[in-house]
Amino acid sequence: MRVWAGVREDRRRQGIGSALCELAVAHAQGASKLTTEIDGDPAGLAFAERRGFTEYDSEVISRLDTAACSVEPKPHQGFRVAGLRELSGRDEDLFEFYGAAGGIPPGAPITLEVFPRLILGNPMLDPPTSVVVLDENDRIVSLSWLLVDRERARAENEWTATLPELRGRGLARLAKLASIRRAAEAGIGEIFTGNDPDNAPMRELNRRLGYQELYVRQDLERR
Repeated sequence: MRVWAGVREDRRRQGIGSALCELAVAHAQGASKLTTEIDGDPAGLAFAERRGFTEYDSEVISRLDTAACSVEPKPHQGFRVAGLRELSGRDEDLFEFYGAAGGIPPGAPITLEVFPRLILGNPMLDPPTSVVVLDENDRIVSLSWLLVDRERARAENEWTATLPELRGRGLARLAKLASIRRAAEAGIGEIFTGNDPDNAPMRELNRRLGYQELYVRQDLERR
């Protein structure tokens, strides 16, 4: 079960966070594990660690102003960008790509039967701004998808990936740039993304596209 408590900085050190945390933990009685996240907040991290939480994962959170992205796409002969809507009816192909590109961890309970509901059925997945890259044989080789909140004109990179054997050829850049352009045209002003701190290639790609790294989000757990 995931718990989280937030207190305004000018109201901290008055016992409010401790009381909230105690209520959340009491409500979670019976859960085998508690998780929480800390968004670039050293004091919050210390608060969680004092209560037995330890880090198990982290992400570098970055933001892109879509209007400021002036990078031009490079030609990629033999490849074309297509909107997600063009992939209607190709759930099995998308499922196979997810597995081959590392989107489904080994042992994860995601099968072809549940893939359309769990992944493609995400209500925030935005087909107009989400794209795939196809080769000359119409095979899916790369993608960049967005989760969009149109009311706030904000988006989050759901996933950007390329088949392992084709990485390093600029296909992720091609896909991500096409998705950014579509988002800007749709009035989406900013895109956020999270990356593994060790994923140097994707972090470098993001920097080249204009993403600004903001903070490290730390995921913690307590048995």
